[in-house]
Amino acid sequence: MTTSSTSSDGIWPCPFRRFHCYPDGVVGNKGIARLISHLKRLHLSTDERKCVLREAISTDHGLYMAVEETLKLFDQWLCGKCMTLHVVSRACHHPDSLVHFAEGSNDMSGYIVGISNPSNKESETKVTEGLVLDTELLDRVFKVPITTVKSIPHGCRLAFSQSPNHYC
Repeated sequence: MTTSSTSSDGIWPCPFRRFHCYPDGVVGNKGIARLISHLKRLHLSTDERKCVLREAISTDHGLYMAVEETLKLFDQWLCGKCMTLHVVSRACHHPDSLVHFAEGSNDMSGYIVGISNPSNKESETKVTEGLVLDTELLDRVFKVPITTVKSIPHGCRLAFSQSPNHYC
């Protein structure tokens, strides 16, 4: 599953694109409010849909990571007990308890509270001649919008090779 990075035109794909909506997950309009509204209206509107998504998040590592990345980007968190979205500064009220978002807490696994991060069995990590090859990590690295240099100009190669902060 791919992550929920934005496109150059500011449209965020839905992290639940395999469920209840178009395969590409494009919500239609730009903006955070539009995607949050889409998630609440389409995916988290009925108990049946919430149950399906809770099960999918708890078993699919890629989906878990895509949803968590989207929630983090929008300063939202998902209560795994009632499958409701909240702003990070708000708590979720239940008759028997009060659930809070606490970033970095040991008993909470990030922006999805109450659902454990499933193990990443699909990740193909290989060790070849001292190099660790992880396809999921490589995919995430290539999706990060950073400026890269294809080659070092001849006049700069000596200085670059002596720099302690270069990566080969």
